[in-house]
Amino acid sequence: MSAPERAGAPAAPPAAADLDGFPSGVAANETLRMIGTARAMRRLRPDPVPDELIRTLVWAGTRAASPNNSQLWRFVVVRDPGRRAAIGAALERFVHWIDSLGEPEGDGDARIRAEARHLVVNIGQAPVLLFVCAEHSYPERGPDPRYLWSAVSTAGQNILVAARSLGLGATLTMMQVGNEQGVRDVLGLPDDVHIGTVIPVGWPDRPFGPARRRPLDDVVHHDHWRGGSRVQDERDPR
Repeated sequence: MSAPERAGAPAAPPAAADLDGFPSGVAANETLRMIGTARAMRRLRPDPVPDELIRTLVWAGTRAASPNNSQLWRFVVVRDPGRRAAIGAALERFVHWIDSLGEPEGDGDARIRAEARHLVVNIGQAPVLLFVCAEHSYPERGPDPRYLWSAVSTAGQNILVAARSLGLGATLTMMQVGNEQGVRDVLGLPDDVHIGTVIPVGWPDRPFGPARRRPLDDVVHHDHWRGGSRVQDERDPR
């Protein structure tokens, strides 16, 4: 059985009309369709993922742009069940944090919280945990963390799109912030290597579909900024 069949991916790629908010007058090619359906997959099957597919994801990550081609990324691929379980134990604090957030703001917020909680509680069951890290070493004369995070972000997004194209489920998370030192201890990271994101990878346990986001007109400003920010508007409603 092929990877897309195992993952339950649709036989035919979605048309532009099925992509949330896709601009009219443009034909959606394969790359754009993958971007438009690379939704967060927080429920994964425990089935193993072949090494060559994980290496392909890391390859995609290393094709990303980085400041002055510094290639600061470093990737830690965790497959060992004991180590995955140890990471899950270290992240119990993150579950408590989710539970402490109070009432969700709406159905969408409630769903995302429930899915995030499920992912963290079951993180040890994900077949692969891919940590996108970076060395804090650029520029050499005075390393600036802003460069580090830009390298991690581009690599992470490449991995998500590549996973979608291979029929794999993946989601970008920051769950390590719940107990970063505990996770670092499990991974044995040196002091100058920072965790940017944790991407659980596996065969998805639900179908792919359009990634739904805010309308473009809500987030685009032409030539200069117009109005306030969303945070300012919520603090000072007019």
